Amino acid sequence: MGKEKKPAVNQPAEKKSSLSWYKRMDFSKKTALWGMIFLLPWLIGVIFFFLRPLINTFWYSLCSMDMVNGKLTGNFIGLENYKWVIGVNANFNRHLATVFTTMIQEVPFQIFIALFIAILLNGEYKGRGFFRAIFVIPIILATGVATFDLREVNMVEQAGDSVMNMAWLQDLVVNSGLPEKFTTLLVTYVKNIFTVVTTCGVQVLLFLAGLQAISPSLYEVAKMEGCTQFETFCKITLPMVSPTILVCLVYSIAESFANVTVEQDSVTMKFAEYIQKITFNGQPAYYGYGAAMSFIFFATSLLAIGIICGIVSKGVFYYD
Repeated sequence: MGKEKKPAVNQPAEKKSSLSWYKRMDFSKKTALWGMIFLLPWLIGVIFFFLRPLINTFWYSLCSMDMVNGKLTGNFIGLENYKWVIGVNANFNRHLATVFTTMIQEVPFQIFIALFIAILLNGEYKGRGFFRAIFVIPIILATGVATFDLREVNMVEQAGDSVMNMAWLQDLVVNSGLPEKFTTLLVTYVKNIFTVVTTCGVQVLLFLAGLQAISPSLYEVAKMEGCTQFETFCKITLPMVSPTILVCLVYSIAESFANVTVEQDSVTMKFAEYIQKITFNGQPAYYGYGAAMSFIFFATSLLAIGIICGIVSKGVFYYD
């Protein structure tokens, strides 16, 4: 009698079956799967560094905070902190109104300036790349790095009459003999324009990308039809960049809320710094007040973005 043959183990077939679910997926599902994998670190960051602090802040705003045995504890008191913030603390309401007023004044002008600069940089002329570089790079630096660092380390004050604090312009206008009210107004407007221009670098790049995505054939047809430059802008350029306008609007509003300054006790500070000053004044009871301020500020910012963008989105044109 011969030896019994052992059944051959087909290992490649087993490996194949373990990945069969992935191989049976079509291209779109595979793309969606890998998209979710790459988004996973971002989702984890949102949960731990945004949603969790947001929920904690909301809970603190409903509690009276106290320090017991070196540990921060809270007793639920409902909406009492919100009543104090809105009904008792008049400074918060005044500063919040200043935030909205500044946003309404700056954001439309910022969008207009960014679109205007992007149109100039998108024109057909010699040395266009050079002019883009010398104009866009300083704006980006001023937006994200240079202006922030100069203000944070007080290099503006150390530099004396620098361009940033506009002291040179104020001295020049005052020495010209013009009325004081006019000089103050002029310097304020020039400083606001400088601030807007130095904070619209991201919007300029977004608009520039949107303009370059417009098909040249549309402009050729408009030229053949005898359209003027103004008609071409209104009927082609503006509708085609309207989705970019919506994106820039969201970014500009959020940036305005984050960077707007208020004056408290003759000291100019960001609104977030004012809330921080109230919160960490050495008394645990104010943690609840600060949490209520923060949540009101966040909710009103989100509401403003939603309302404004909801209205503007009705006029957005999407080209297939």
